This record gives sequence, C-alpha cells and structure tokens, in this order.
Amino acid sequence: MKYLIVMMTLSLSQFSLAADAPKNTPETVAKGKAVYAVNCLTCHGDKGDGMGPAGKYMSPKPRNFTKDAFKKGEKDADIFASITKGLDGTSMTGFKTLPEADRWALTYYVQSFKAKK
Repeated sequence: MKYLIVMMTLSLSQFSLAADAPKNTPETVAKGKAVYAVNCLTCHGDKGDGMGPAGKYMSPKPRNFTKDAFKKGEKDADIFASITKGLDGTSMTGFKTLPEADRWALTYYVQSFKAKK
C-alpha cells in the first residue's frame, strides 16, 4: 500500500510538471540557449558534449547531451525535474531558483543537442 501511494504521488507530480510546460517552439529553444550560456556552458560545453572549461576536470563527467542518456529519463518532465532538483552523486546542482519558464526552455534546448547529430 505504501508503495502504491508513493508511485501515485510521483506520477501526479510528473503530470503537474508536464501540465505547466510551455510549448517547445523555436523561440523557447532560443531562450534556453541563452539561459544555457549563463548557467550550463561552463560544465556541459558549448557543443553540449560535457567538455566545458570546468567539465573537463569533473568526476563524474557532466552529461554529454549529444549521445548520453539522461539518468532520470528522456521525457520532458524527467529532464525538467533533473534541472530543477539536480542529480545526487554528481556536480549537477538544482536550478530551482531559475524561473520555471527558463527551466523549461533549458529542457528543450538540451534535447536539441541530440537532434543536431
């Protein structure tokens, strides 16, 4: 029963995140690129390959958005949650202080690296 309650809570929290998501448009991705340049580029690199100036020296290495799978899932809500909360056991801190619209824009922008292959 406890497991069921936890699973329902997690499912509902992901639904509420997805329900508030703006549309993935070229304008949103462009905004994500600007937010990325200020908050993410140092670790993840200009090309999203995890080889930013600081990322080269981190252990574990930052995510390579061009080829690595996302640790917590590939759906928009999963990536948004990772950006918001951070990832345990890594240098990836949460960015919940960024406006929600900026975190969604980042979500769409980091996904665009895979599309550029």
